[in-house]
Amino acid sequence: MSQGKVSLTKEVSLYLLLTFSFSSIFYYWISVSDNGWLTFGLMWCPGVASIITYLLINKTIKGFYFGFGKISYLFISFFIPIVSLIIVYGAIWVTELGSFKGFESNFMTKLSFIPMMLLILEGSFYSGRSALGEEIGWRGYLTPRLLENYTPNQVSLFVGIIWSVWHFPLILTGNYGTGSPIFFQLFCFTLMLTGNTYIYTWFRIKSGSLWTGCFIHTSHNLFIFHVFNDLTKSNEITPYFIDETGAIFAIYGLILILAFQRFGWDWPSGLKRHITHMSPSRVNRH
Repeated sequence: MSQGKVSLTKEVSLYLLLTFSFSSIFYYWISVSDNGWLTFGLMWCPGVASIITYLLINKTIKGFYFGFGKISYLFISFFIPIVSLIIVYGAIWVTELGSFKGFESNFMTKLSFIPMMLLILEGSFYSGRSALGEEIGWRGYLTPRLLENYTPNQVSLFVGIIWSVWHFPLILTGNYGTGSPIFFQLFCFTLMLTGNTYIYTWFRIKSGSLWTGCFIHTSHNLFIFHVFNDLTKSNEITPYFIDETGAIFAIYGLILILAFQRFGWDWPSGLKRHITHMSPSRVNRH
Protein backbone atom coordinates (compact mmCIF):
# COMPACT_ATOMS: atom_id res chain seq x y z
CA MET A 1 0.00 0.00 0.00
CA SER A 2 1.08 3.61 -0.54
CA GLN A 3 -0.28 6.74 1.04
CA GLY A 4 -1.50 8.05 -2.31
CA LYS A 5 -3.72 4.99 -2.78
CA VAL A 6 -5.24 4.99 0.69
CA SER A 7 -7.77 7.61 1.76
CA LEU A 8 -7.34 9.36 5.09
CA THR A 9 -10.58 7.80 6.33
CA LYS A 10 -9.37 4.28 5.58
CA GLU A 11 -5.94 5.00 7.03
CA VAL A 12 -7.29 6.38 10.30
CA SER A 13 -9.85 3.58 10.48
CA LEU A 14 -7.03 1.04 10.19
CA TYR A 15 -5.10 2.81 12.91
CA LEU A 16 -8.06 2.90 15.28
CA LEU A 17 -8.92 -0.73 14.54
CA LEU A 18 -5.38 -1.80 15.43
CA THR A 19 -5.29 0.44 18.51
CA PHE A 20 -8.52 -0.88 20.00
CA SER A 21 -7.76 -4.47 18.98
CA PHE A 22 -4.40 -4.44 20.75
CA SER A 23 -5.86 -2.56 23.71
CA SER A 24 -8.71 -5.03 24.19
CA ILE A 25 -6.21 -7.67 25.29
CA PHE A 26 -4.93 -5.38 28.04
CA TYR A 27 -8.43 -4.18 29.00
CA TYR A 28 -9.27 -7.74 29.92
CA TRP A 29 -6.09 -8.54 31.84
CA ILE A 30 -6.17 -5.25 33.73
CA SER A 31 -9.73 -6.06 34.81
CA VAL A 32 -8.58 -9.31 36.44
CA SER A 33 -5.06 -8.35 37.58
CA ASP A 34 -3.35 -5.42 39.29
CA ASN A 35 0.01 -5.93 37.56
CA GLY A 36 1.37 -2.48 36.73
CA TRP A 37 3.11 -3.73 33.58
CA LEU A 38 -0.30 -4.33 32.02
CA THR A 39 -1.04 -0.60 32.19
CA PHE A 40 2.35 0.08 30.62
CA GLY A 41 1.49 -2.32 27.79
CA LEU A 42 -1.91 -0.72 27.28
CA MET A 43 -0.40 2.75 27.01
CA TRP A 44 1.92 1.56 24.25
CA CYS A 45 -0.91 0.18 22.12
CA PRO A 46 -1.64 3.52 20.34
CA GLY A 47 2.05 3.96 19.56
CA VAL A 48 2.59 0.42 18.28
CA ALA A 49 -0.59 0.63 16.19
CA SER A 50 0.54 3.92 14.64
CA ILE A 51 3.95 2.53 13.71
CA ILE A 52 2.39 -0.54 12.08
CA THR A 53 -0.13 1.63 10.21
CA TYR A 54 2.56 4.00 8.97
CA LEU A 55 4.83 1.14 7.90
CA LEU A 56 2.04 -0.55 5.97
CA ILE A 57 1.18 2.62 4.09
CA ASN A 58 4.50 4.45 3.79
CA LYS A 59 7.10 1.68 4.25
CA THR A 60 8.93 3.97 6.71
CA ILE A 61 8.55 5.51 10.16
CA LYS A 62 9.89 8.89 9.06
CA GLY A 63 7.34 11.59 9.77
CA PHE A 64 6.69 10.87 13.45
CA TYR A 65 8.47 14.09 14.46
CA PHE A 66 10.83 12.56 16.99
CA GLY A 67 12.95 15.73 16.84
CA PHE A 68 12.76 18.04 19.85
CA GLY A 69 11.56 21.04 17.84
CA LYS A 70 11.59 24.33 19.70
CA ILE A 71 13.25 23.48 23.00
CA SER A 72 11.54 26.27 24.97
CA TYR A 73 8.18 24.59 24.40
CA LEU A 74 9.46 21.39 26.03
CA PHE A 75 10.12 23.17 29.32
CA ILE A 76 6.85 25.10 29.22
CA SER A 77 4.84 21.99 28.38
CA PHE A 78 6.03 20.19 31.52
CA PHE A 79 4.79 22.98 33.79
CA ILE A 80 1.41 23.55 32.10
CA PRO A 81 -0.25 20.57 33.88
CA ILE A 82 1.04 21.79 37.23
CA VAL A 83 -0.63 25.17 36.66
CA SER A 84 -3.84 23.43 35.58
CA LEU A 85 -3.83 21.21 38.66
CA ILE A 86 -3.25 24.17 40.96
CA ILE A 87 -6.29 25.89 39.43
CA VAL A 88 -8.53 22.81 39.58
CA TYR A 89 -7.52 21.56 43.02
CA GLY A 90 -7.31 25.10 44.36
CA ALA A 91 -10.96 25.52 43.41
CA ILE A 92 -11.80 22.25 45.19
CA TRP A 93 -9.98 23.31 48.36
CA VAL A 94 -11.35 26.87 48.41
CA THR A 95 -14.95 25.74 47.94
CA GLU A 96 -14.46 22.95 50.52
CA LEU A 97 -15.55 20.28 48.06
CA GLY A 98 -12.43 18.67 49.43
CA SER A 99 -9.94 20.08 51.94
CA PHE A 100 -6.20 20.65 51.68
CA LYS A 101 -4.41 18.21 53.99
CA GLY A 102 -1.04 19.99 54.00
CA PHE A 103 2.27 19.32 52.26
CA GLU A 104 3.31 16.85 54.94
CA SER A 105 0.59 14.46 53.76
CA ASN A 106 2.39 13.61 50.51
CA PHE A 107 5.59 11.60 50.23
CA MET A 108 7.01 14.00 47.65
CA THR A 109 6.03 17.45 48.90
CA LYS A 110 7.16 16.75 52.46
CA LEU A 111 10.78 16.44 51.31
CA SER A 112 13.32 19.23 51.19
CA PHE A 113 13.98 20.85 47.82
CA ILE A 114 16.84 18.75 46.41
CA PRO A 115 15.41 15.32 47.38
CA MET A 116 12.04 16.44 46.03
CA MET A 117 13.57 17.45 42.69
CA LEU A 118 15.39 14.13 42.43
CA LEU A 119 12.15 12.28 43.16
CA ILE A 120 10.34 14.33 40.50
CA LEU A 121 13.03 13.38 37.98
CA GLU A 122 12.71 9.72 38.89
CA GLY A 123 8.92 9.87 38.78
CA SER A 124 9.03 11.65 35.42
CA PHE A 125 11.13 8.87 33.96
CA TYR A 126 8.70 6.14 35.01
CA SER A 127 5.64 8.19 34.05
CA GLY A 128 7.23 9.28 30.79
CA ARG A 129 8.13 5.85 29.49
CA SER A 130 4.43 4.95 29.56
CA ALA A 131 3.19 8.30 28.27
CA LEU A 132 5.54 8.09 25.28
CA GLY A 133 3.69 5.05 23.98
CA GLU A 134 0.43 6.93 23.82
CA GLU A 135 1.98 10.12 22.47
CA ILE A 136 3.68 8.38 19.55
CA GLY A 137 0.17 7.41 18.49
CA TRP A 138 -1.96 10.42 19.41
CA ARG A 139 0.49 13.28 18.76
CA GLY A 140 3.23 11.62 16.71
CA TYR A 141 0.91 10.12 14.14
CA LEU A 142 -2.83 10.84 14.44
CA THR A 143 -2.82 14.59 15.17
CA PRO A 144 -0.38 15.70 12.43
CA ARG A 145 -1.96 13.31 9.92
CA LEU A 146 -5.42 14.81 10.54
CA LEU A 147 -4.06 18.38 10.51
CA GLU A 148 -3.20 17.86 6.85
CA ASN A 149 -6.93 17.89 6.05
CA TYR A 150 -8.74 19.46 9.01
CA THR A 151 -8.59 22.50 11.28
CA PRO A 152 -6.94 22.36 14.73
CA ASN A 153 -10.37 22.68 16.38
CA GLN A 154 -11.76 19.76 14.40
CA VAL A 155 -8.68 17.63 15.04
CA SER A 156 -8.64 18.39 18.77
CA LEU A 157 -12.32 17.53 19.13
CA PHE A 158 -11.97 14.27 17.22
CA VAL A 159 -8.74 13.12 18.91
CA GLY A 160 -10.07 14.17 22.32
CA ILE A 161 -13.23 12.10 21.94
CA ILE A 162 -11.36 9.07 20.57
CA TRP A 163 -8.79 9.33 23.35
CA SER A 164 -11.60 9.52 25.92
CA VAL A 165 -13.42 6.50 24.52
CA TRP A 166 -10.15 4.57 24.58
CA HIS A 167 -10.18 5.01 28.39
CA PHE A 168 -13.84 4.01 28.81
CA PRO A 169 -13.26 0.26 29.39
CA LEU A 170 -10.98 1.13 32.33
CA ILE A 171 -13.66 3.35 33.87
CA LEU A 172 -16.44 0.83 33.22
CA THR A 173 -14.49 -1.95 34.94
CA GLY A 174 -13.69 0.23 37.94
CA ASN A 175 -9.96 0.46 37.23
CA TYR A 176 -10.00 4.21 36.68
CA GLY A 177 -11.76 7.14 38.31
CA THR A 178 -13.48 7.76 41.63
CA GLY A 179 -16.53 6.44 43.46
CA SER A 180 -19.12 8.55 41.67
CA PRO A 181 -21.71 7.01 39.26
CA ILE A 182 -20.15 5.52 36.12
CA PHE A 183 -22.03 7.62 33.56
CA PHE A 184 -21.18 10.77 35.50
CA GLN A 185 -17.51 9.76 35.40
CA LEU A 186 -17.65 9.06 31.65
CA PHE A 187 -19.25 12.44 30.93
CA CYS A 188 -16.83 14.43 33.10
CA PHE A 189 -13.80 12.51 31.88
CA THR A 190 -14.71 13.14 28.23
CA LEU A 191 -15.05 16.87 28.79
CA MET A 192 -11.81 16.98 30.78
CA LEU A 193 -9.71 15.04 28.29
CA THR A 194 -11.19 16.64 25.18
CA GLY A 195 -10.54 20.11 26.59
CA ASN A 196 -6.98 19.20 27.49
CA THR A 197 -6.44 17.77 24.00
CA TYR A 198 -6.68 21.32 22.65
CA ILE A 199 -3.60 22.17 24.71
CA TYR A 200 -1.78 19.10 23.42
CA THR A 201 -2.62 20.11 19.84
CA TRP A 202 -1.49 23.70 20.44
CA PHE A 203 1.91 22.55 21.67
CA ARG A 204 2.15 19.99 18.88
CA ILE A 205 1.63 22.71 16.27
CA LYS A 206 3.85 25.33 17.93
CA SER A 207 6.75 23.02 18.79
CA GLY A 208 6.73 20.77 15.74
CA SER A 209 7.45 17.80 18.01
CA LEU A 210 5.57 14.97 19.71
CA TRP A 211 7.77 15.43 22.81
CA THR A 212 5.71 18.34 24.14
CA GLY A 213 2.73 15.99 24.31
CA CYS A 214 4.89 13.44 26.11
CA PHE A 215 6.02 16.08 28.63
CA ILE A 216 2.44 17.27 29.27
CA HIS A 217 1.22 13.71 29.64
CA THR A 218 4.11 12.76 31.92
CA SER A 219 3.69 15.77 34.18
CA HIS A 220 -0.08 15.46 34.41
CA ASN A 221 -0.02 11.77 35.37
CA LEU A 222 2.81 12.24 37.84
CA PHE A 223 1.33 15.17 39.73
CA ILE A 224 -2.39 14.38 39.73
CA PHE A 225 -2.05 10.75 40.80
CA HIS A 226 0.98 11.04 43.07
CA VAL A 227 0.71 14.55 44.51
CA PHE A 228 -2.58 16.47 44.27
CA ASN A 229 -4.89 13.58 45.08
CA ASP A 230 -2.80 12.85 48.18
CA LEU A 231 -3.00 16.49 49.24
CA THR A 232 -6.80 16.40 49.20
CA LYS A 233 -8.93 15.15 52.07
CA SER A 234 -12.24 13.78 50.84
CA ASN A 235 -15.72 14.18 52.25
CA GLU A 236 -18.94 12.56 51.07
CA ILE A 237 -19.22 14.73 47.92
CA THR A 238 -15.54 14.95 46.96
CA PRO A 239 -15.63 11.96 44.52
CA TYR A 240 -18.02 13.98 42.34
CA PHE A 241 -15.53 16.81 41.92
CA ILE A 242 -12.00 15.45 42.29
CA ASP A 243 -9.66 13.75 39.83
CA GLU A 244 -10.01 13.38 36.05
CA THR A 245 -13.58 12.09 36.36
CA GLY A 246 -14.77 14.94 38.57
CA ALA A 247 -16.94 17.94 37.75
CA ILE A 248 -14.28 20.61 38.38
CA PHE A 249 -11.89 19.21 35.79
CA ALA A 250 -14.85 18.79 33.42
CA ILE A 251 -15.69 22.49 33.78
CA TYR A 252 -12.04 23.34 33.20
CA GLY A 253 -12.05 21.21 30.05
CA LEU A 254 -15.21 22.88 28.77
CA ILE A 255 -13.66 26.31 29.32
CA LEU A 256 -10.63 25.25 27.27
CA ILE A 257 -12.82 24.03 24.41
CA LEU A 258 -14.82 27.27 24.35
CA ALA A 259 -11.69 29.41 24.66
CA PHE A 260 -9.95 27.81 21.68
CA GLN A 261 -13.15 27.90 19.64
CA ARG A 262 -13.58 31.60 20.47
CA PHE A 263 -10.02 32.95 20.38
CA GLY A 264 -8.42 30.67 17.80
CA TRP A 265 -4.92 29.23 17.92
CA ASP A 266 -2.71 32.31 17.89
CA TRP A 267 -2.24 32.26 21.66
CA PRO A 268 -1.42 34.35 23.62
CA SER A 269 -1.39 37.21 21.10
CA GLY A 270 -4.87 36.34 19.82
CA LEU A 271 -6.33 36.62 23.32
CA LYS A 272 -4.37 39.84 23.93
CA ARG A 273 -5.84 41.40 20.79
CA HIS A 274 -9.35 40.42 21.91
CA ILE A 275 -8.86 41.94 25.38
CA THR A 276 -7.40 45.11 23.84
CA HIS A 277 -10.33 45.35 21.45
CA MET A 278 -12.80 45.03 24.34
CA SER A 279 -11.02 47.41 26.72
CA PRO A 280 -13.00 50.49 27.86
CA SER A 281 -10.28 52.90 26.77
CA ARG A 282 -10.45 51.54 23.23
CA VAL A 283 -14.24 51.62 23.20
CA ASN A 284 -14.27 55.26 24.39
CA ARG A 285 -12.02 56.30 21.50
CA HIS A 286 -14.60 55.24 18.93
